[in-house]
Amino acid sequence: MAAEKKLDKKLYREWQESMRQWNEAELIDRLRNAGELTPQEGWEQFVALVDFCWKLAPPQSDYQRKEKLESLQRYYERIQKFEAWRQAHGKTS
Repeated sequence: MAAEKKLDKKLYREWQESMRQWNEAELIDRLRNAGELTPQEGWEQFVALVDFCWKLAPPQSDYQRKEKLESLQRYYERIQKFEAWRQAHGKTS
């Protein structure tokens, strides 16, 4: 029989409080800086966030990579068919 995993309630409460404080600080920072960021600065912050998330994400397995590539290939084939149809029928987008 597998051993049961017990939740450390004290540690969980500490984590909850830390998250609450972080969210509160983030909200205050957003309110304080509202309208002060240029579009370029906002974009740079977004890119930094995406880069951070990519670093946290686990690497794809070979199977996931294969599925992703096949999915992209199907997508591009459909786009090519649509573009050929659009040109044949004189439709503009």
